[in-house]
Amino acid sequence: MKYVLSLLAAAAFAVSAQAAPITTPPPVINGLGGNVTAVFVYANAMDTSTLKLSMAPGIIFCNHNTAGCTAATAGQTANLGTQSGILDFLLNNITTGKTYDSNIADGDGNYHAKVTTNYADFGVGALSPSLQAQLAALPNVTFAGFEDLDKHNGSDWDYNDLIFAFSNTSPNNNPGVPEPLTLSLMGMGLLGAFGLRRRMKR
Repeated sequence: MKYVLSLLAAAAFAVSAQAAPITTPPPVINGLGGNVTAVFVYANAMDTSTLKLSMAPGIIFCNHNTAGCTAATAGQTANLGTQSGILDFLLNNITTGKTYDSNIADGDGNYHAKVTTNYADFGVGALSPSLQAQLAALPNVTFAGFEDLDKHNGSDWDYNDLIFAFSNTSPNNNPGVPEPLTLSLMGMGLLGAFGLRRRMKR
């Protein structure tokens, strides 16, 4: 009986530890017009993933020495040049063949990036003193934590599989992509307003 109870308790703990996916548009990372330094902060992922800017060639970071990647270590930096406006990052999970956009939901309506200025939001403990000092020397740091799996691959939605920091950035509201229903309602509203205007002219 004790064995059954301990199994039930472990199962209940596993369920409670399962986080929920982000389903509303998270903040986007906004370049402030200065030179952006990307910092590899943390990785706790079994799969091999790469990070890149969506509109730029080349990989910024990789987390494992597989599939032609060179693994980055905590504190490693990459210069992204002068960046202004919304930055769109792609996390490519080479192991599963899936790519996730930092600003766009996947096919199930779940977002794969958590954007914040507070590293504690990821729940992975404190930064090392050397990494804290490195980030403190950079202006306007924004963190992005990625979930590297979707619900079809057993995601735990902890958003701490890979965490990066970006200097000279700020988290801004995500404009999101209008859903078909929103677009159709807006279209009907415009048609209604147009019809009312024509009626008033008569």
